[in-house]
Amino acid sequence: MVNTEKRIINELRTAVSNKLGKDILSSAHCDDLADEIKKIGVIINPQTFRRFFGLIKNSGKFHIHTLDTLAQYCGFIDFKNFSKSLTENELDLFLGTDDSSDQEFNYWQLSENLCRKIIDSPSALASVHHQLLKYPLARKFFMEHHPMRDLAGTVYAQYFQDYLKYEQSNEARLFAYGFLYMGSFLTENREFMEIYFQKMKDTELSPEVYVLPGARKFGVMLLHYWLMKDDQSFDKVYKEMLEARITYKEISEKSVCSFEYVILEHLIYTDKTDEMKFLIENNTQQLYSDREFVPQDRKENHEVCWNIMCAVVYLQCEDYDKCHDYLDKVRLESLSLGWQKYYSILYYFVKFAFPDNKERIEINKKLTQLIDETYFTYYDKILHHLQNENLESESLKTTF
Repeated sequence: MVNTEKRIINELRTAVSNKLGKDILSSAHCDDLADEIKKIGVIINPQTFRRFFGLIKNSGKFHIHTLDTLAQYCGFIDFKNFSKSLTENELDLFLGTDDSSDQEFNYWQLSENLCRKIIDSPSALASVHHQLLKYPLARKFFMEHHPMRDLAGTVYAQYFQDYLKYEQSNEARLFAYGFLYMGSFLTENREFMEIYFQKMKDTELSPEVYVLPGARKFGVMLLHYWLMKDDQSFDKVYKEMLEARITYKEISEKSVCSFEYVILEHLIYTDKTDEMKFLIENNTQQLYSDREFVPQDRKENHEVCWNIMCAVVYLQCEDYDKCHDYLDKVRLESLSLGWQKYYSILYYFVKFAFPDNKERIEINKKLTQLIDETYFTYYDKILHHLQNENLESESLKTTF
């Protein structure tokens, strides 16, 4: 953080010199700057500028009034606005953006393009986060709005560790640790699962936490307690989740995916069919959006994911008509970048389950490839069971 502040101060020095039309290298230059500053209605002693430009000894700390005045001289509202603009310009340069009147949508698209590059390039995947995540806009658009679940079992997990170097709010912690927990679960890393579960459990669900990371705290805890066969703790957290659901209902109506959606993401790996059916039957529908920059295709992605999860649930409930109804709605081509493999695996397992399915050989190949590409070894035992036993649909209920 100290290096970042020093860099911004240096950039402000450069901006002031450019505005004045010459490098500020002498006391006389500082006198000239003081005269220029008077023209914007502010009087500052030239000695202050001599300290600012290092012509005389200074502590390295500058009064905010001085910083705001110099930023205003350069055409900015204040020093904070100057700093924000500098960060955005650097992010533009890194991502290769151009001018856009709809800047937030532009950052969304650029983040998707960068996601695509990372997916296609192992070297980029292993290195980009070191440069990128120091920028607040990158953390917002590239991480928070584009978490690539397909890569949860890869070095991409390091992105979330780096993200937490800069973001330490309860919301950020729940977002990052929730992702890391599911990556550890699907790659069967029990030691890391325990660590991230404890992190989630210890992070307070404070009032400012948004609906999705808030729901993820409950989802992770419910899944973990179920895995531990701790029914008492599961029931306690489930009751707390139902209370939080009411609290989050109004916010959930603005979100592209609901509180219930996030809980269901975790419960589909359990045998809690009654609880899962409750979430489906009482899902909060989006009525309006509080984030206009989120494109329509992200909503379509969540609808596909929801239909796949519902198909999984009704297969476990042995309600095959409803399972087919949801399965028929699925259009895998509508899954977003970074979500395709994660949810396609679930989709193909449901498809595999039906004994009249004539595509089993091809589905088996697809599942094998997807599991190999994602490193989600959790699914290996399920696929192996199906391959060897040629199971009927009801048997999948006991293995998922």
